[in-house]
Amino acid sequence: MPRLRQIIRRTFAAIIGVLLVAGAGLFATRATVASLPPLRNGDIVFQTSYAVQSLAIALTSNSVYSHMGIIEFGADGLPYVVEASTKVRTVPLQGWLNRGVAGRVTVKRFAALTPEAAQKVLASAHVYDGLPYDMYFTFGKDAMYCSEHVRLAFDEGAGIVLGALQTADTLNIDNFAARRLIRQRWTGNPICMPQIESFDACYAKILKQELVTPVSIARDPKLETIYSNFGPFGD
Repeated sequence: MPRLRQIIRRTFAAIIGVLLVAGAGLFATRATVASLPPLRNGDIVFQTSYAVQSLAIALTSNSVYSHMGIIEFGADGLPYVVEASTKVRTVPLQGWLNRGVAGRVTVKRFAALTPEAAQKVLASAHVYDGLPYDMYFTFGKDAMYCSEHVRLAFDEGAGIVLGALQTADTLNIDNFAARRLIRQRWTGNPICMPQIESFDACYAKILKQELVTPVSIARDPKLETIYSNFGPFGD
C-alpha cells in the first residue's frame, strides 16, 4: 500500500508538472524568492503540493491549487509562509516554493489590507500554531487544513471573509482519488463517530459537510493577483 501511494503521488506530480510547465510557456522558470515581485505581510500564496491528499483536492475543486498559506516577514527580513501543513507552522518561503509541483506559485493580495491589519491577521494565524493537520476537512479549532486556516486568520484577525463555504456534494467529490481517501479515513472522521457504522452512512454525512477550498479563496474578487507562473491553469 505505501508503494502504491508513492506511485500515485509521483504520477500525479509528473502529470501536473508537465501540464503546468507546458501551459506556462517553454521558457518558464521555477519560482524563487528573487523572481517574485515585492511581497507584503498578509499576501496569500497558492501551489500544487505533493501531499497525499493533493490529487483529491485538485480533482474535487477542479483546480491545480491544493495548498496555500500566508506570507510573513521575519525579524531577519526574510519572507516566510504561515501554513497548515503537517501542522500549523511557519516555514521559509523559498523552501515552501521548492515543495510545490514544478515550482509553480500564485500570489494574491487584499489590496486594502493595511500593515496594522496584516499584523492582526498573522497574529490570528499564529493562535493555531502547532495544531495538527485536519485530514477530515471539518470546521473546528482542534485541527486545521490550509484554506480553513487562512480563512479563519483573515476573518478573526481583520474581519475579512475570504472564499465561500460549500457543501461537499456541490463539488466534484465523486472522483476516484477523493472517494479512495475518504474510504481510507472514514472510521476516524469525527462527524461520523461514534454512531455511524458503515462507510455509505458516513459518506452521506460527508457529502453535507461544509468546507472552503483553496481555489474558492483564490477566486474571491476581493483579492488581486500580483504574480503567477501557472499560466492558463491558474484560478
